[in-house]
Amino acid sequence: MMSLFLHEEWSPRGFVENIEYILFVPANPYFSLVSTNERVNIARIIGRINKALENHTFICVGPGRWGTTNTELGVSVGYSDIYHSRALIEMTGEGIGSSPEPSFGTHFFQDLMESNTYPLVVSLDDKDTIFKEDFFFNTPNCVADFLSPELIQTSPHILDCIRLMNVHEYRPGYHLDLIMDDDQNKAIAFTASGC
Repeated sequence: MMSLFLHEEWSPRGFVENIEYILFVPANPYFSLVSTNERVNIARIIGRINKALENHTFICVGPGRWGTTNTELGVSVGYSDIYHSRALIEMTGEGIGSSPEPSFGTHFFQDLMESNTYPLVVSLDDKDTIFKEDFFFNTPNCVADFLSPELIQTSPHILDCIRLMNVHEYRPGYHLDLIMDDDQNKAIAFTASGC
């Protein structure tokens, strides 16, 4: 077993098993996009990936608030862009957008609850937080497998701003499980053997 992230602050109660993919929006390339339109375009592309992954178990990890209308605060997705995801993880901390407070999915909280999509926050400034950067930044990005070559050619920043990782590429024969315990205010995502 290897932990990809561990957070000890606030957590809902839940369990997501057999996660195949993690859709990750790295903070630096996303917030380096010059225009609001470019950031909104990233959200629409996430919507395309969401549709392509409808028969797969995946979670989303990104900087700041998921669902915000202000792209300086996070990723401006609508619920229709992420409704197949099983968890929305908001990264907070130094250098991650200009939002001091996470949203915990409040932009579409009722939709998340009805679809069993768990909102979660990982505070990178917290000394007890584990965040396995090697996985998030060095696992091959398979986003091009789910988008047309034409789209990638017209929007080359996609490959920097959206990373889609297959857990099997990082650890063959493994998947990811996410356990959240509201009694202990702890959430952990870890690799487990078996497919």
